[in-house]
Amino acid sequence: MEPDMVTEMIIETAKKGVKATGIVGDDDTTTAARLKTNVPHMVEKRSDKNHVKKNLANCLYGMQKNFPTLSTKNINYLLKLFNYNISQNKQNPVGISRGMDAVVGHAFDDHSFCDDTWCRFIHNSSAKYSSFPYGRPLTKPSLKAALFDVFGAYKKIAPKLSMLSSTQANESLNKSIASKAPKQLHLSGSANLNFRIAAGVAQKNLGSCYLTNVI
Repeated sequence: MEPDMVTEMIIETAKKGVKATGIVGDDDTTTAARLKTNVPHMVEKRSDKNHVKKNLANCLYGMQKNFPTLSTKNINYLLKLFNYNISQNKQNPVGISRGMDAVVGHAFDDHSFCDDTWCRFIHNSSAKYSSFPYGRPLTKPSLKAALFDVFGAYKKIAPKLSMLSSTQANESLNKSIASKAPKQLHLSGSANLNFRIAAGVAQKNLGSCYLTNVI
C-alpha cells in the first residue's frame, strides 16, 4: 500500500475515534517517515514475516553463483530452520539471536547452539540429514563463513524479528474484493463499485453465506 494512503487511513480512523497504534508491511522507510511527520500519535511499524522470509530466500539463491554446492534443497532447509526460529521465539530476541547461530551451525554439523527440542543430533550424533544430499551436512568453510555473515545480519535485528506480524489477512481481503471488482474494469463511475467492495468485505467477514442473507 502506498505511504500516502496509509497515512490518510490512520488520520481518518483517528478522527472517528479509532487510534491505530501499529501497522504491518514491508521495510519501506518512506511509510514510517510519513507517519512520523503527519500523524500526531505514535504508530509502530512492524515487518511482515513473509516479506522477511522472501528477502532471505533471494539472498540465499543469490549466493549460488559463488557457492554451487548450496543447492535448492539446502536453501529450503535453511529457510525452514529460520522460520522455526522466528515462530518459536516470539517476543524473545535473545532466543532469536542464539537461533541464528544454530541455523548455520546445525547445517554444518555443529550443534553447540542447538536445542534438544528440535535437534535430534544432540542425542544421536550418527543421525542422517534427511533434507541434505546423501544425508550429510555442509562442509565448505567459505560457505559457512558467508552464511554466518548473512544470518549474523539478522541477529542484529533480533528485537524486530521477535515482533513480526503478517499481512496475510489483508491480502486475503484484497483478493476477495478483486474477484468482485477487477482492476482492469472501470467501476468507480457509479455506486457499482461500492456494492462490489461491500460484497467482498461481507464475504471476508461472513463467508459465502452472505449471499443468502442479501437475497
